Amino acid sequence: MATYTGGFATGDVLTAAIMSALGGAWNSYTPTLTQSGAVSKTVTYAKYLQFGKLFVAAFELTVTGSGTSGQPIYIGLPITGAAGVTAVGTAWLFDSSAGVHYVGGFQRSSTTAAGIIVNGYGSFVGASPSLALASGDNLRGVMFGEVA
Repeated sequence: MATYTGGFATGDVLTAAIMSALGGAWNSYTPTLTQSGAVSKTVTYAKYLQFGKLFVAAFELTVTGSGTSGQPIYIGLPITGAAGVTAVGTAWLFDSSAGVHYVGGFQRSSTTAAGIIVNGYGSFVGASPSLALASGDNLRGVMFGEVA
């Protein structure tokens, strides 16, 4: 990983070159997608960046298989997260069969996966609201958290 040895002062501009030196290059990864079992998908985009003990990930997936209705949907983290620390971020799910967009946030469910939480529901999407992933559904998101 590249390192940045310069200092920062009020009014400094954080450039792409400095960001690259701080965190290194974006790394490709293949996120898992599960809903009571593995769900087939096409990965349109999935990359992450690690800054010391912090990771930032962005992805877009298109479902090509199917999940199990009433079960939570989980997306795999690009790295193993620290135990007891929540990975958070912004999530978007398009349920193509119902024509419904769900926008919410991520909450880590384990050190390797996060689920989507939508305001007004009491559980991970898939369980509440109850739905099954199906071919044509789309998931996008950005998440960050602490590396183990």
